[in-house]
Amino acid sequence: MYELYSHPNSTYSKRVHIYLKFRNLEYETIHVALDKLENRKKPFLAINPYGKVPVLRDHEFVLSESSAIIRYLEEKHGFDNPLFPEDLQKRAILNQMINQCESEFCFPGSVIYFAKKFVPEENWEPKRMKDSSKRIGRHFDVLETILSKEQYLFGNQFGILEILYAPFIENVGMMDSKVPNSVEEWITRVMEEPAVKQVLKS
Repeated sequence: MYELYSHPNSTYSKRVHIYLKFRNLEYETIHVALDKLENRKKPFLAINPYGKVPVLRDHEFVLSESSAIIRYLEEKHGFDNPLFPEDLQKRAILNQMINQCESEFCFPGSVIYFAKKFVPEENWEPKRMKDSSKRIGRHFDVLETILSKEQYLFGNQFGILEILYAPFIENVGMMDSKVPNSVEEWITRVMEEPAVKQVLKS
């Protein structure tokens, strides 16, 4: 059985939980107490020297970074309905979109979310937060060009991109960015997926 080192408030951990539920893979959750800095202590640093969750243990094999974990499990199990296409160019486009998800939405979104959630307002960095909101707005405009024609971002079905976005779009109301109607409708669809609801509503 897989072991997943995670914390319930970790958006990146939630991604892997959603994937594991989506694929009905059995696993055990090992809680890492980030609030007690357990991730910075030697036992956990021996597992991941960067001190971050999630981390997957597959017997003696250990892997960190949420998208890498999902890709590993997807390739290992060889599901009949793979999330990554066999066609080289389609797979390259999907990988490009995954990178854009991280750099153009999740990173700037985390700047805003972390400040509003954990930092006193007097210590916020307004310019950085405003710039992050603008960046997210531009990203939403790009997503709108897809979602105005399709129900989902790739292959017109719930897939890897929705799994990666889900824990972050849950907090979209905090991003101070205008959400186009088609993107808002997509967010609603993603939030209604059983695996997403099971993880994010628990």
